[in-house]
Amino acid sequence: MTMNTIVGTATLRPAAPRPRSAHAAALAGAWFEAATPDGSVRLYASGTAQHASDAAVALARCEALLDALDAWLAIALDWHWIAAPASVTSTASHARAHWRPVEAAQTRKDAGCRLELPWTLLRAVPAPEEALARQLQWADVPVVLSIARVPIERADLDLLEPGGAVLLPESMQATWQGVLRAADESSSSAGGVPVVMDSPASPRRVPNGPRGEGRAEAAGARVACEVRLAVPHAVPGDRLAGWFEGNLGAVGSRAGLWRCGGEREAAVCLATGELMPWGDGWALAIRDLYEIRQPAS
Repeated sequence: MTMNTIVGTATLRPAAPRPRSAHAAALAGAWFEAATPDGSVRLYASGTAQHASDAAVALARCEALLDALDAWLAIALDWHWIAAPASVTSTASHARAHWRPVEAAQTRKDAGCRLELPWTLLRAVPAPEEALARQLQWADVPVVLSIARVPIERADLDLLEPGGAVLLPESMQATWQGVLRAADESSSSAGGVPVVMDSPASPRRVPNGPRGEGRAEAAGARVACEVRLAVPHAVPGDRLAGWFEGNLGAVGSRAGLWRCGGEREAAVCLATGELMPWGDGWALAIRDLYEIRQPAS
C-alpha cells in the first residue's frame, strides 16, 4: 500500500508487491520520503506499519528528529509514507545515518530511526548543530581518492606498458587538489570532498569551497581517465560532506589509472603502479597492465 501524504486525510491505493533484498526485508518498519531540491530524503522507523494509523504513530515517534531536520536543512519537509524499498539505497547517491535520541540512549531503548540523505544535499548544507550531531551515527563508506584527471589520446591507450609512466599535470600546479568521494559515486560527477595533496603520503581534507583550476576533461579523440590513490579504510559518511578538515589517515603509494565511467558503462582499471617524483610534480610508474577496452562510441 502507498499513501500520498501523512498529513491530513490519507488516501490509500494498492501497490503491487516488489521483491526485497534480505537486508531491506530486515527493515520492514515504516518508510517515509520527503522531496528536496537536491533529491529525496528517506526515513525509516522500526516497528510495524500495515495501516496509515501505524505510520502516523511511527512518524510521531521521530518528531524530535523531524523538527531538528527542518531547522538544519532550512526546509519544511513534507513526509510521505511509502512502500518498503526493494533494496537498500546505494551509497552512490545517499549517505546513511542512525538517529538515536538522548532519552533512548539513557533508557537503552531502541527508539531510533535510520536517515538517508542525498550527497548533493549533504554537501550543500552546513554541519548540523551539536545537539543533533551527537545523535547521528553515520555509516562507514568505502572511498575513492581521485588525485588527477588525465585525458589520454585513444591511440595512446594501446601504448601503456609496464615500466612506463603517466604524468600527473595537476601535481605540478601551485595547489594540487584531489577529490574524495564514495567508492560507487560516478567518476564523471562533480561531487566529492576537496583534498589538498601537499604530499601524496598525507592528503588533507579541506572544507568545501572554491576549487583550484578546473580539472582536465576529455575532448575529441581523448578518453577521460583519472588516477586513484589507494585508501584502505572506510570513513564515516559525514566525513564526505565537506564539513571537516584534517589528515585523511593512512594511504598507500599504490595507485591506479582508471578510465572514467559514464551513464552507460562502469569505470575500468587500466593499470596500477606506484607514485614517484617527477620534476616539480609526480607520475604514476606503471607496474601492472590490465585489459584495455576502448569505450563505446
